[in-house]
Amino acid sequence: MNPVEQSLEGQLSQEARQRELLDLYDNEDWGGLLAAAETLNAAYSQQVTMTKWMAQEAADNLAEAWEVHRRNHGPIR
Repeated sequence: MNPVEQSLEGQLSQEARQRELLDLYDNEDWGGLLAAAETLNAAYSQQVTMTKWMAQEAADNLAEAWEVHRRNHGPIR
């Protein structure tokens, strides 16, 4: 299994968001922080949904491949 690694682009994007959040906090921009929190919450929820969907798709594809193999080659002994 391949390890999960964040790309350099992802790391830089994360750092940029962190700096934006800290700037909003330092400037006491509570409305801006709330807007950022709402955006991040929506993105998090969407990511969870996509991850669950991908896992289910992978499981379904593996099950289908297993059934095809079993029909063509019989049970593994």
